[in-house]
Amino acid sequence: MNDSCTESELIEKIVEEILNFEFIQMPSNDATMEPVGINSRIEAVTKLLDIESNDVRMVGITGLGGIGKTTIAKAIYNSFSNRFKAKSFLENVREWSKTDQGIIHLQETLLKGVSKDKNLRVNTIYEGKTRINKILRLKKVLIILDDVDNADQIETLLGQCECFAFGSRIILTTRYKSLLVNRNGLSTYDYGVKELDEDEAIELFRKHAFPRNEVPEDYLELEKQAISYAKGLPLALKVMGRDLCEKTIQEWNDALDYYKKNLHEDIKKILRRSYEGLTENEQNIFLDIACFFKGYNMSYNMIKDVLKACGLYPVYGIRKLIDKCLLTIDQYNYYLLMHDLLQQMGMDIVRQEALKKPGERSRLWRYKEALDVVTKNMGSDKIRSIILWSPKSKSEKVQIKAQFCKMKNLRLLLIRNVRCRNGPLVCLPNKLSLLDWHGYPFSSFPSNFFPKKLIVLNMPYSRLKEPLIQNFVSLTNVDFSWCNLIMKIPNLSTAPNITQLILEGCRNLVEIDDSVGHLDKLEVWDLFQCQKLETLPNCLTMKSLRYFDLLECERIKKFPNILHKMKGVQYLNLEGNCTNELPPSFGNLIGLEGLIISSDSGEARLPSSIYNLQHIKELQLAGDFIFPKNVEIDRQPMCNSLGCSSKYVFPMLKRLQLYFFEIRSEIEFILNCCCPLTLEVLEIYKSKVVTLPECISRFERLHTLIIGDCNKFWEIQRLPHSIRCVDVGYCPSLDSQSFFQLLPEIIGLPPNLPPCLGVTSHMLMFPHSSTMYGTHLYCFRECSFEVAGRKNDIPNWFNHQRDGNLISFSIGPEFPTIALCIAFGMQDFLCNCDYYVFISINGRERMFEVRKNTRRWHLCFICRPQSTLQGLFRDLQLTDRNHVEIRCEPFNASYYPSSREKIAPIVERIGVHVDCNCPLFQDISKHLHPLMLKSLRRAARADVKYIEQPQHDPDFAANKDYFCIE
Repeated sequence: MNDSCTESELIEKIVEEILNFEFIQMPSNDATMEPVGINSRIEAVTKLLDIESNDVRMVGITGLGGIGKTTIAKAIYNSFSNRFKAKSFLENVREWSKTDQGIIHLQETLLKGVSKDKNLRVNTIYEGKTRINKILRLKKVLIILDDVDNADQIETLLGQCECFAFGSRIILTTRYKSLLVNRNGLSTYDYGVKELDEDEAIELFRKHAFPRNEVPEDYLELEKQAISYAKGLPLALKVMGRDLCEKTIQEWNDALDYYKKNLHEDIKKILRRSYEGLTENEQNIFLDIACFFKGYNMSYNMIKDVLKACGLYPVYGIRKLIDKCLLTIDQYNYYLLMHDLLQQMGMDIVRQEALKKPGERSRLWRYKEALDVVTKNMGSDKIRSIILWSPKSKSEKVQIKAQFCKMKNLRLLLIRNVRCRNGPLVCLPNKLSLLDWHGYPFSSFPSNFFPKKLIVLNMPYSRLKEPLIQNFVSLTNVDFSWCNLIMKIPNLSTAPNITQLILEGCRNLVEIDDSVGHLDKLEVWDLFQCQKLETLPNCLTMKSLRYFDLLECERIKKFPNILHKMKGVQYLNLEGNCTNELPPSFGNLIGLEGLIISSDSGEARLPSSIYNLQHIKELQLAGDFIFPKNVEIDRQPMCNSLGCSSKYVFPMLKRLQLYFFEIRSEIEFILNCCCPLTLEVLEIYKSKVVTLPECISRFERLHTLIIGDCNKFWEIQRLPHSIRCVDVGYCPSLDSQSFFQLLPEIIGLPPNLPPCLGVTSHMLMFPHSSTMYGTHLYCFRECSFEVAGRKNDIPNWFNHQRDGNLISFSIGPEFPTIALCIAFGMQDFLCNCDYYVFISINGRERMFEVRKNTRRWHLCFICRPQSTLQGLFRDLQLTDRNHVEIRCEPFNASYYPSSREKIAPIVERIGVHVDCNCPLFQDISKHLHPLMLKSLRRAARADVKYIEQPQHDPDFAANKDYFCIE
């Protein structure tokens, strides 16, 4: 204030400031109590506000009722109001805006907050808007409008949005996301408030249920139930906490049982406000989702189709419910989600329709009520949906015959885990949009059943013999999986809208009508395990097909002709099919990215159109497949002679798997001509491959090579530098010496690794491993592999060895390279195990290795360079002497095949090679044979790193546990 002011003027100005301060509608005292979880939410909103920038921003704080929007807004106001000279916080905008006088009151409050006119009065709404427009052009303001529910309220209180002075910030709390649309260039942002996480929910609940912050132990389980019920909604946690405070355990139990069936009035009051603001269309959609679709495994798009057939407008209505925070949709835009308490509120609304007469309600979902209505013939034309699903472990017998005749307006029917004791079924409502009846007990549908609006027909495990669905004109989704009495799929030309046809496990299905091949809208066609299926449609013209499963359809004699190019099918598994001759049109499946085909009898020639599959990324061939030679692709000769090509056949191929190839030249052709240089994984099993061609070294991205059960395989000549994993399993002809000569190139030996690892095979000292039979080698840049052997085969250069699964030693002030060998023993030949290896230094433990499928009587070698240990223990400062422990823990034991008992894998011995600083003679001389002690002393004087075992010392092996060489 100016120093020249008189005393009276000074007093007047102070009074004026006080009055202006009072005109700012400040948050109530409870906003200053550091609400639970508020800090992270303030931080998120603060980022969106970006107070330092000079633009004008509007931030919406959105979410369902009771989620804490107002609490967050108050906290933001308290945090930033001191940075704005003009500010106003308007609470309960929705309530005040119900009358003109209330709107004028809000306008006056806002104007008094952003001006210094303590006597300001507004006579009409128009006058208020005009004054607001004028004053907001001149001042940088912070305005918070709490609980806004329509755009008129924003316009009435903020006027023209372009009139704000630079740096102004406007915050809305609302349940309606659509109010945040961009307004005349104003930057708008949405912060959707999330439910409290478990820790926050516990803290908030205890704050109200146990004010002294002491929770008796016998209340802990009840507390869990209460928190689970609230699902992170702050309102529910507060209300229940206050309600249960100082109550006995018996009262808690009763109250929690009551909550599960009846919403607390205070919670219901807040949540119901949103429902009451919905249109009739939106209310019906909300109730259908709450009482039927929530928890039902159905996609968003399918729900929309079903609701549309029910006479609703779901595309518009669901979007409005999402906008009003009554529904959400998952990140994949696939499933609709609803908070549990909103669902309970919706169910309560339906229950209030007829408290004592369930048959007069619009929706039935409780099993006992639905059972009474159906079995006692208490239904009415008011019922729109029924869920009859027994919660018992065994299905329950129910009498159903003519009860559905009264329910003429029934749209949604779900029946599961019940059995009918009588039959046949007399009727089903023709207005059904969804019929989901697992285990339908009748052989056919009622003769008068013509559901022209039926969208979804799910009848798995039913006793239907002839699924006559020709007249179901609107049908889009059909599931007859595991219907073992169905032998033929009839003509479906009168059901042209089918998008999904699930026939999985129809064990007696033999024939499918040709009309199915012309269903243009069919996207998913599942024939998995149709073991007797012989005849497919002659032709496929399905432009929309994207999923086609023929796995284990072993009797199919002929693959259909593909009349038009089909881009949708990306994966096709023909394993186990009798499809030795693919049609010339097979190449029209141009969208294929994964293909598995097998041939069980002799050579199978592939059509030249196979080369049209230019998007193949994974290819698996089982059997002797003959590729066409000397054909043209894009008018370029593909192959002039074996081993040279002008263009690779499958330019995007990443993974190639070959099984049971008897023709060696064909393997060479595939590797030379079909695989691009970018191939990453090559697997060859049970084939007559002898060696890999030179071209394999050119695969610049090949990181995994697996050769398994190839009896004739004897040599790997070259490997690319990109290789990281090699698995050579059960190849008895492979020469071990030539193989180990490749090890330095394969693994890129790290520094300080003893030269005996992999340079020459005899230095590895595996006395029982003269060939590579039974050998599995996993080679990484950090050097890990497996080899057949027992505990006594651990090479002697591992200078620390001990029986059991734990070994320890000490190291100096620098991290060393560690080479580890673990000997496993199993109780059964078929037993495999997975294992963890942990390393701890001075008590700080880290994961050293995780491995899977280690075989019986195997040695596992692992080498980790200095850099790896430095990364694991980057926060550890080493001293002159540091204690190290390495521990191996097996897990996931296999089952013994005959007894079904778990077989415990055994870690028999561990060996470590490391540059340690263990005392050379401390505490061990008394255990060593004199000849060994003499050798150690001589080695120490000569600074020798490796000592041969004394050939004439019978006690040396017995003392191997104490053997430490530095």
